[in-house]
Amino acid sequence: MPQNRDLTKDYNKTMRYYTTKQVNDGGITFKCIYCEYAVTTLDFNNTNGNRRTQAAVVMNQHAAELHISRLRTSGRTMLDDRGAL
Repeated sequence: MPQNRDLTKDYNKTMRYYTTKQVNDGGITFKCIYCEYAVTTLDFNNTNGNRRTQAAVVMNQHAAELHISRLRTSGRTMLDDRGAL
């Protein structure tokens, strides 16, 4: 492993299965990088914790259940060189 590893770049490569975009109503839209599935922070309730964290969890679960498992079983690899989620 290189000593001067850019952790942000590595995080985005191996962990981010969505893009984010701020919207006019004050929320943030999280969109799947594999399909058109999207959620916004306004879909969640503050009483359950941070809305951004809730949206990120839902997007990562979506990718893991619908896309990553299919990529693994089909033999295609769009994951990092270690095959990690």
